[in-house]
Amino acid sequence: MHRFAVAFAFATIALVGAVRPGYAQQTQPTADTASAVQAAQTAGEAWLTLFTEGKGKESWAEASKHFQSAIAENAWAQQAAALRSQFGTLGSRKLEKAEYSTEVPNAPPGEYVVLTYESAFANLPAAREIVALTREDGSWKVIAYYVQPAGA
Repeated sequence: MHRFAVAFAFATIALVGAVRPGYAQQTQPTADTASAVQAAQTAGEAWLTLFTEGKGKESWAEASKHFQSAIAENAWAQQAAALRSQFGTLGSRKLEKAEYSTEVPNAPPGEYVVLTYESAFANLPAAREIVALTREDGSWKVIAYYVQPAGA
């Protein structure tokens, strides 16, 4: 199982510490942050659908500029396909936690939402998916994605 966490570490771009639960400095929820979290969750789940369906190039195109500058489109598409093959088909995905923050280590000031999912794949039946999004040009975009065995 360890190979999954190691293999996907590359896809986290430069924000590994930022997307792990508890590392973001959370901001107290308000009506504005609640609507931001909902919008980010919608965008994140649309991105996850592209990834799950094996649409690597499309998921790259929908990611943030930071994500795109960290990995070339073709490289991401190849890596995403290889990792999807390792994980196998998605069995389930349930939102565990959504955290809003304006301060994330190793990242410029801005708005961030970190979504944590309890997921199950054919070859990784107990997984945690972490998707970090940032507001970019008025839209929520994925800045990092990380998968690890649950409990790791």
